[in-house]
Amino acid sequence: PWFWSDQYELTLQMAGAAADDMMTVERQVGDDGLVLFHLDDAGRIAAASALGPASIAKEFKIAQKLAEAGKRIDPSSLRDPATKLKALLRGGRDE
Repeated sequence: PWFWSDQYELTLQMAGAAADDMMTVERQVGDDGLVLFHLDDAGRIAAASALGPASIAKEFKIAQKLAEAGKRIDPSSLRDPATKLKALLRGGRDE
């Protein structure tokens, strides 16, 4: 599943199905953006969500692709804004 909504100057986007018992990893994007990665029990990215200005869409699209691929990526890499998400899409474990 996927959806988006514009709320005044903010965009909210979600992809995948997150559950309450999943580990959530927060990634700050700039001063006013946030991407959340929702990991299943095996550590795979099962869902992603983002909230921020319209420019967050670029980061969210990559997060969505990571979720679609079910990538297993170290949470510290997901959390670190210095780590490029695009590089994680090319790498990472997809076991």
